[in-house]
Amino acid sequence: MRIERIGDATLYLGDCLEILPTLEKVDAVVTDPPYGIGFPYYSYNDTRESLKRLVSGLFKFRDQAKRFVILPGVTQIHEYPTPDWIGCITWNTTGSFGKYGYTQWMPVLLYGPDLDGFGNINGTTKTDTLRINGGGSVGFQRSAEEREHTCPKPDGLMRWVVNRFTQDQVLDPFMGSGTTGVACANLGRKFIGIEIEEKYFDIACERISAAYAQGRLFA
Repeated sequence: MRIERIGDATLYLGDCLEILPTLEKVDAVVTDPPYGIGFPYYSYNDTRESLKRLVSGLFKFRDQAKRFVILPGVTQIHEYPTPDWIGCITWNTTGSFGKYGYTQWMPVLLYGPDLDGFGNINGTTKTDTLRINGGGSVGFQRSAEEREHTCPKPDGLMRWVVNRFTQDQVLDPFMGSGTTGVACANLGRKFIGIEIEEKYFDIACERISAAYAQGRLFA
């Protein structure tokens, strides 16, 4: 296992199901796990059975965070335990095409209590929906940097998720190329990231280092 510490981020290279038992409780798990639909990862077999194993293992540690915030993909919702609430992210144009035409939304599975407060929280409207004007840099509209990962989330999208649903330390057990960590650096959250693939781990280290070098962007 390799550990890198960058600013307020601690990054682990290894299997999250082996590392999670060693960690203390955090404010929130925020993660975008593999979808189980055959995406070409370097060293992970993206089957539905692999996804079921990851979900089962992850939820054994449900009590290690006040809340779980998971972006599961549309057809994977039923593979997860029943959430306390389902939010969504929508966009009015898209670079993604699904089974029923252009895909213009994304579910957000929410477990545990919401943040305290009413109306506005962390400087943003306290809502369960993010509406993106445009394609949100999804599908073929992704940037060259984002295309270094098989299935990344746009920076702005993950920044909204972190800002809307967290207050303190965030854990992403499927860190990928580090977008959740970049959002945490921008927003002043402590971050723990776990990634099993070394190529993605190295990209995450570079991106999070660059985010800290640039300084906090969003007070």
